[in-house]
Amino acid sequence: MSNTSLLFQCLLGIRCNDFTMIAADQTNTQGVLVMRDDDDRLLEIADKIVLGVNGTTGDIVQFTQFVAKNLRLYEMRNKYGLDSRAVIHFTRKIMADGLRDGNPCLLNVLMAGYDDEAGSQLYSMDFLASYVSAPFAVHGLGGFLSLSILDNYYKPTLTEIEAYDVIKLCVSEIQSRLFLNLSNFGVKSVTKWGVKTLPTINPTTFSSK
Repeated sequence: MSNTSLLFQCLLGIRCNDFTMIAADQTNTQGVLVMRDDDDRLLEIADKIVLGVNGTTGDIVQFTQFVAKNLRLYEMRNKYGLDSRAVIHFTRKIMADGLRDGNPCLLNVLMAGYDDEAGSQLYSMDFLASYVSAPFAVHGLGGFLSLSILDNYYKPTLTEIEAYDVIKLCVSEIQSRLFLNLSNFGVKSVTKWGVKTLPTINPTTFSSK
């Protein structure tokens, strides 16, 4: 198993008072080849929950489908869905069980959600099944280049437009400094009204200024 995808792929997340915004690069590689540049790794597993996932395609598909189907089954049986905190505990248990059984999922996860009582939520979980709630979080080499930007510009009172601009600053830094060509970044926002897909950030986003 190789964990290079955990380093080369990128996830960014920021939690504000009224929403949580999450972004992921859309580059899908196989060895030294780029297979796709429009791969969606921001997956809606519930009405107000989005999983951003880094890892191999097989692990991503198997893991996210297993989580989404079990959440749907729980909702059908109990007539109500799980909140964000319960979902991150469930996903952590799945990853921890895989580690103990010797069949781990090599995935890094950001989970963005919105709960009616607790408000906006952002959780970061690594491939060792440890997680933390944070105002902003990253995964991957590109994410590490973005931490100082997020730390400098983050405020819980940011509007959705302002948060999107901060994400754009992060993507600009990644594209100018990282040796990898992560050309497209998908962005989604989770609010009390549900999940909203925002415009993809790519080189034309900055050339149009």
